[in-house]
Amino acid sequence: MKRLLQVLLALGLLAALFCVAGVALFYAFILRELPEIYTLKDYTPKLVTRVHSHDGVQIGSFYRERREIVPIENVPTHLVHAFIAAEDGAFYQHEGLDYAGILRAAIANLKAGGITQGGSTITQQVAKTLLLTSDRTWLRKVKDMILAQRIEKYLNKNEILYLYLNQIYLGSGAYGVESAAQTYFGKSVSGLSLAESALIAGLVPAPSRYSPRANPAAAQNRQRFVLRRMEEERFISSEQRTSALEQELKFEAVEWDETRAAAAYFVEEVRRYLERHYGSEEMLTGGLNVRTTLDIERQIDAYRAVRRGLRDQDRRQGFRGPIRSIPRMQWTALLEELAQGASPSLEPGLTIVPALVVDVDDKAQQVRLALGPERQTFLSLEDLKWAGEPDKEIDGAVPRVKKVSQALAVGYLVWLEQVGERPPEAVELEDPNLEAIVLGYPNLGAVELEPIPVYALYQPPNVEGSLVAMDVETGNVRALIGGYSFHRSQFNRAVQSRRQPGSAFKPIIYAAALKEGYTPATIVYDTPIVYEDTESGITWKPGNYSDKFYGPITLRSALAHSRNVATIKVLRAIGIPPVLEMAHATGIRASLEANLSLALGSSEVTLTELVRAYATFASGGRRVTPRFILEVRDREGKLLEENVPLLPADQEAAEQDQFSIEQLLAEIRSTVDREDDPDALPPGYMLDPVIAYLMTDLLRAVVQEGTGWRAKALRRPVAGKTGTTNNLHDAWFVGYTPQVVTGVWVGYDVAQNLGKNETGSRAAAPIFVNYMRTALAELPPLDFSAPRSVVFARIDRKTGLLAHPGDDKAVFQPFREGTVPEEMAPQHAIFGSIRPTRLD
Repeated sequence: MKRLLQVLLALGLLAALFCVAGVALFYAFILRELPEIYTLKDYTPKLVTRVHSHDGVQIGSFYRERREIVPIENVPTHLVHAFIAAEDGAFYQHEGLDYAGILRAAIANLKAGGITQGGSTITQQVAKTLLLTSDRTWLRKVKDMILAQRIEKYLNKNEILYLYLNQIYLGSGAYGVESAAQTYFGKSVSGLSLAESALIAGLVPAPSRYSPRANPAAAQNRQRFVLRRMEEERFISSEQRTSALEQELKFEAVEWDETRAAAAYFVEEVRRYLERHYGSEEMLTGGLNVRTTLDIERQIDAYRAVRRGLRDQDRRQGFRGPIRSIPRMQWTALLEELAQGASPSLEPGLTIVPALVVDVDDKAQQVRLALGPERQTFLSLEDLKWAGEPDKEIDGAVPRVKKVSQALAVGYLVWLEQVGERPPEAVELEDPNLEAIVLGYPNLGAVELEPIPVYALYQPPNVEGSLVAMDVETGNVRALIGGYSFHRSQFNRAVQSRRQPGSAFKPIIYAAALKEGYTPATIVYDTPIVYEDTESGITWKPGNYSDKFYGPITLRSALAHSRNVATIKVLRAIGIPPVLEMAHATGIRASLEANLSLALGSSEVTLTELVRAYATFASGGRRVTPRFILEVRDREGKLLEENVPLLPADQEAAEQDQFSIEQLLAEIRSTVDREDDPDALPPGYMLDPVIAYLMTDLLRAVVQEGTGWRAKALRRPVAGKTGTTNNLHDAWFVGYTPQVVTGVWVGYDVAQNLGKNETGSRAAAPIFVNYMRTALAELPPLDFSAPRSVVFARIDRKTGLLAHPGDDKAVFQPFREGTVPEEMAPQHAIFGSIRPTRLD
């Protein structure tokens, strides 16, 4: 007996040791590894970084989880009850664990031989999503049970619900109930109805499976389940449940957004900047708020102007051919396929459909196309005049086809774009299957028909383009387009692409000439010249676009008519260093070639650089820094930075700008020196205001008398310059009014000929005009202000000398005081007349 007691005592001691060891192991491997729950008080979820236009319109966002925090006070009670009924009916009674629910889940899991049900309370789900992982293991389950009990002691029920409702994933990229409300119903969570709340609460177990977009029937079944549970929990009455079930839900459609499409290139520049300066993690999860300089209305205007201009240019180059040719034996199957309407979206924002050419009638000058077995439409010769075979030697302004068979052939599968609708008429059809087909609606009798779609032949443009517009006064970028479509190419041609500016660079040379003592009336020589390099044996014989020479002409006429040879001679006379200095002063940071080809714009620049240079003239000589971000704030609203420059070189300069005592003293000394030097520029100026004004006047002459003539359509004071490079690879127009400066570039990413006569005047200037017409619509037509030291004189167009009183062709020309010609022009000028040309 004594021995038995000893054995039992020993076993008891051993069991106690095992218990102690088990507790120690439990502490070592589970409790010790549990995260601290005090971090929940400082809940900092991953938030969306939002980008807004200057007036607060959201134009973009960056995120890892699309979430918008909402206070629990703003969440409708019926939404809270919907989640509780669906996920944790005993939420207000338990202290973190629902033991009955755990028992039910355990039995189900034992039967299944694995974890199939969780039995988790809302508090456990908070522990799992915020403090643990989503692993479906027993160990993780034990951890969330312990943490749930701790959380219940640390937070009250409303605080737990606040965390849960803001953290949970609800499908379609939506995290939290506010984001889900916006995603599915296009409204704030505070505006959700009972029926809508029940549907959202039902998404929790499997957001993808129960998505109302992907599986509406499953979503509706889950909604019914949630409403039934709400009634069982006595959160709602039977009548409320019935009423909610009868409510027709209207879901937010996922549609193409022109605002987002138009702003895409600009937003991408913001993203690149934020990632570079704040890091990817902060940008995607930090909840930054960025207010930019963008004017969304102007941005949409620019988007439409660029797309219209590029499509017009592309059509002038002819039709590149059908998608493919379809043998007649395959027509039936193809038309059945077309009737399904399952073709991919060729271009977001446009209604584009495939169609089969079934008949070409040269006598009627009409093409019949089928959009399905019983739907047809027609194209006329007028619709197809542009659609001849591409030929770079043919001027696109001239119709390419004279009969429809030169454009399309039977069996062609082509793209059509819906460009409008025409009103139908109610008619009595003697042969419904024939006449209704013609109308596009088969098998109809005497009925009121819906509007009939009108189509045009479509091809996506291969040519690209860009536009930058900014305020002259502030440098704020109001519109930026980096290409035809961000959807097809993310390369930003407004900022990243360096191209030869051609004649658009000439104002830099002429500004340098004015600084070197030239006047607008100085005579320069547009005469043939040959340059020979004795070392290389290369001979260069520059010419003009028109292959004509006009002899002695004024500096004004040389720029207005974009005379290449005269510009080369000006550059040779003043030297290259003054031009390089002027380019740098006006904001061009590109590396420029130090040779005479600089006169023809051979050195590559970005569009934004060139717009900035012209802004120096427009502003009267002030330094104008293109800015695209007004301010960046953190999730708490704290200002992080403001007035961020668009160009990387300016950003780097701003970062390196340390306001040391030494720099402050240097600035003071510089100010004193300027006061002692009568020729010193005023603070903030990069160019003599007189030179800036004279350049503006010369560029106004480009519009009024020369290659920029299309801008006269704006019917207000405007200055600008066209640019066209060798072999017609690039077309430019940069121009400005006292309020706005805008630049346009058109060309191919891989340089190639744009087509016969596709100069800056034809390819780029119309985009400029179309944009500026809307951008300036609400601005008064201001004139450019002349500095005090500018005087005016009437000069003879041909000689640059003072004009006679009776000369009705004289020019009212501004000069720097003291540089007005003193000699009168001969009664009959000896120089040949200038015949204006509309081409670069």
